[in-house]
Amino acid sequence: MLVTQPRLFTALRVLCACVAVSLLAADKVSAQITYDFTASDSGFTVTSDGNVEGPWEWTAGTGWTVDGSANLGSPSHSRLTSPELTVDATGDTPISFTHRYSIEGDLWDGAALMVSVNGGAFTQIPDSAFLLNGYTGFGLIGNHALSGGEGFNGDSPGYAAGEQIVSVAVGSYNSGDKIQVQFLGAWDEFAQGSLPNWHISRVDIGNVVVPEPNSLGLVTFGALGLLLRSRRRK
Repeated sequence: MLVTQPRLFTALRVLCACVAVSLLAADKVSAQITYDFTASDSGFTVTSDGNVEGPWEWTAGTGWTVDGSANLGSPSHSRLTSPELTVDATGDTPISFTHRYSIEGDLWDGAALMVSVNGGAFTQIPDSAFLLNGYTGFGLIGNHALSGGEGFNGDSPGYAAGEQIVSVAVGSYNSGDKIQVQFLGAWDEFAQGSLPNWHISRVDIGNVVVPEPNSLGLVTFGALGLLLRSRRRK
């Protein structure tokens, strides 16, 4: 189900009002790290291959954007990778990102969320791990790293109006695991969606070790965690 950003924020505000007291009184609340890309690049790094025409680029006030390629005649990819994080406790680690995308439709190009654990190769987080606004293209047919698989495809809701959505995925890791998340854009030989192809303004990762975590961030994550657990039970 696709959920636009304003609707999700309204739900979160209601949940925060209901659970803030209990969260602040709890013995332990899993830490959350927030990367606000409108303020800084947050130490994310870019790697690309295939001479991509418009790789990931950071702009103050906007965040990270990638345009991809349209006329190379060969596949290309651009990857945006987080700093390494340490998992706090064994169990679920939510990954939330605020974004919009316009990926060449009809299953040609694709974009996906990837993760590396303990220095291993990056692997795709599947659509089944998303609780909100997961992948929209299945059986991608373009000649690139996501060919035959799934990923974001077409335009996200409200893209033309500049609206963003919030996607939430959950992985399961062990305490002490070192993880990195990565946003992969994949383009075939020709054509591309509207520009930017992908725009990410914020990323939140829960259940990780964060120095001096912001208490407001913890309350927000606690409410999000409650929402995720509620959706799982349905």
